Amino acid sequence: MSHRVNFILDDETWEGLQEIPRGERSRLVNHAVCHELKTFKRRKAVRKMDQLRSTMKPVEGASESWIRQDRDHH
Repeated sequence: MSHRVNFILDDETWEGLQEIPRGERSRLVNHAVCHELKTFKRRKAVRKMDQLRSTMKPVEGASESWIRQDRDHH
């Protein structure tokens, strides 16, 4: 489903967008917004992981040994 939206663009962005053929502008803007949303979500996830990391106590051992131990139990 598509949605019609209104945005305010600065003059430089608007002029650059005018160089794109009319039929391709929405596709370009949709692609750019999608890319920026993914980047935003990744940064948010990294911030959350950093926050969790700062509150957790270090665990002794190495991840390789944990995996080996887990495999041996199955």
